[in-house]
Amino acid sequence: MSAPGRFSVAVAAIPPVFGAGAVGAWALLRNAPRTIAVDRLQPLTVVTAWGSFGERCFAVLALTVGVATVALLAALRFAPGDTATDDTAHDTANRRARRLVLLAAAGTLLCAAAWPFVFSSDTYAYAAYGEMAARGIDPYVRVAASIRGAAIDAARWQWGGTYPACVYGPAFVAFTRAIWSLTGAFGVRMVLAALRASAALAFLGSIAIFDAALEGVAPRRRLRLVCAYGLHPVALWSVAEGHNDAFVLLGAAAAALVARRGSVFAAGALLGLSGAWKATGAVLAAGFALDAALVRRMPRAALGVVGGIAVAAAVSVPPLVPILVSLGARGTYAPAASLQSLLGPLLATLPALVAAGAGTMALARRNRTGYAWLGLALAAAMPNLYPWYVLWLVPWALAAGATPASYVLYGVTIFVVVRYLPDAAGDMTYAGARAAALVALLALVLAIPSVRAVLMKSKKAVAPS
Repeated sequence: MSAPGRFSVAVAAIPPVFGAGAVGAWALLRNAPRTIAVDRLQPLTVVTAWGSFGERCFAVLALTVGVATVALLAALRFAPGDTATDDTAHDTANRRARRLVLLAAAGTLLCAAAWPFVFSSDTYAYAAYGEMAARGIDPYVRVAASIRGAAIDAARWQWGGTYPACVYGPAFVAFTRAIWSLTGAFGVRMVLAALRASAALAFLGSIAIFDAALEGVAPRRRLRLVCAYGLHPVALWSVAEGHNDAFVLLGAAAAALVARRGSVFAAGALLGLSGAWKATGAVLAAGFALDAALVRRMPRAALGVVGGIAVAAAVSVPPLVPILVSLGARGTYAPAASLQSLLGPLLATLPALVAAGAGTMALARRNRTGYAWLGLALAAAMPNLYPWYVLWLVPWALAAGATPASYVLYGVTIFVVVRYLPDAAGDMTYAGARAAALVALLALVLAIPSVRAVLMKSKKAVAPS
């Protein structure tokens, strides 16, 4: 079979892998213990503290992600090269291959949505914020026990009696309010489905826009980048769960396209404004500002980021003040299943600082491997590295190109799926949870031999075009 044929088979295999995972998950639930009967009656079943049965549920997901990762690696390996003698025919084949990636991503999201359970309760909180906003209740203050409502009660039960106050920007709250207004009359199940479907559409849109932003890049590299981005198994699962980071990626892809078309100030401003949706947008905006200042040497782009972040902060910080004050007064800093939980916050800061320093120095030399090092610094610094964080970590790996550090970071974004395990089991021992964190961050160890190479590498202009 030719390389294009193998590529097509590998890409087309990913949706059925998630479909098979759905079948396995449904089969597993046939022998579910009675203790989780109430959980299964909820609008969306979330695997939470299910003991050994929760571990088996996680094993189905881990196996699915593992097999899908093998298929993805095969697709990257057999991505058609630039060997066609007929440029027109080659461009057409490459374009079809990229469309296949988009179709496979859509099929995978549909198959993931067919699973009978998820591992995160976040969409319940989103629905509750929408109902609160629609009823004139401040979502940035923890809701009083006396206040009742369909989504509010569902989220309250799912989160063990009370759900967290909103920590997202007003743009996202306005979105959840619109979703509630459109679907709330049909019940919480429909609201949750609408939130998940909107995240899926946002991610699919980001794939198409990201592909357009890569116009002019060598065909094989363009195809591999679209593959690595759009068919990332953990990212696809996170999107299927409904996480709002998918919209941050949509904005980031749009900013990349705007920058490609020549308006770097507008691109920076767009990325900065995404912080009004979720704070992780500001993280990607900061990366774009570093790119503008150190690699591209375009101060206008950095000014756009600063302006966008300033506007996002002006509209986001005031409503967040109550929750920030509450956290400062009563909250505790408790890292879990992360590098900080293994080494402690102070010791874990050291590798994060080393990675951040290596990344900044590399970018100052216009070496794009610095993006991966900055992504690794973020991963090491996170007190709780949840799987859906890969939605804003993957862009750092892709921006670094084919470098050892980018492979390491991409590996971290796959392994981090084990973060679901402690929550799914609920009764894991302290050692078990820390072991899960160690596996999730195992790829960081692989980066150590490359530190000296990054720091000592001579200046080389390999900035992305």
